[in-house]
Amino acid sequence: MAIKGDQEISFKVEERLTPEFLYKYCKLDPKNKKNLQRIFTHSEVYFPSPQQFNDPFDCRAQASFDATDDDWEDYLNGMLKDRRPEWDYDERQAFVSQLIRGGWREDPGTKQKIVNDVQDAVNKLGVFCLSEVRDNILMWSHYADGHRGFCLQFHIKPAFYPFGELLFKVEYPSLYPQINIVRNREDQTRKVLLTKSYFWKYEKEWRIIDDKGPGTRVFPAEMLTGVLFGCEMPHEDRQLIREWAKGRKVPLKFYQTTKKEKEFGLEIIKAIG
Repeated sequence: MAIKGDQEISFKVEERLTPEFLYKYCKLDPKNKKNLQRIFTHSEVYFPSPQQFNDPFDCRAQASFDATDDDWEDYLNGMLKDRRPEWDYDERQAFVSQLIRGGWREDPGTKQKIVNDVQDAVNKLGVFCLSEVRDNILMWSHYADGHRGFCLQFHIKPAFYPFGELLFKVEYPSLYPQINIVRNREDQTRKVLLTKSYFWKYEKEWRIIDDKGPGTRVFPAEMLTGVLFGCEMPHEDRQLIREWAKGRKVPLKFYQTTKKEKEFGLEIIKAIG
């Protein structure tokens, strides 16, 4: 996966153990009912830009410029190949040498421009967030309208686009990730997109990262296998979702979350009505 322009972002999809099921918490927002309906009727989901995320620390570039002259030469050469494709190697080398001798890399404005370019590239991605867990009371509160919403259950099949081949696990360290703009750009930029504060580790998040940008994606219908109703979800809203799902070629299983009797937590049972 790559983004062309001033900055390039690419990922090599590594072999990894993915969960059999991943979950998407949803709010039944009256303003968004049409898009929610299309999840069931057209197998469509929306990939937002990282700019739309609720955590201001999420997907934000913090840059390091610790690099040798050779590193800078490689970086500038790559940049000029994009910006000045008509230049040959000698022309690029002469211009790069002039920039380095002139102190270009020490200029604060230059560094900020490079950071902004990286952030702009990140913001142009489409990112769909999922979770390994379906019974976390905080996530039901934060993302499913205080347990009045619902949760989608997706059967993950790595061979299917985009649920699989572009899927990556989020990490939760205690330190804010810094990317070295000049060295190891692929690995470092990946950290920006797949690193969140350890305060969020209970989410056990996975992300689908698509360089086609924000927008609607169609997924294989058989990957949506179930719906979990929040324990505070009104009866009429549950019936609405059942109505939306009636025409599906692949039937869904419906589950109901209920409050546990003796501890803080949720039980998940087969939904009857």
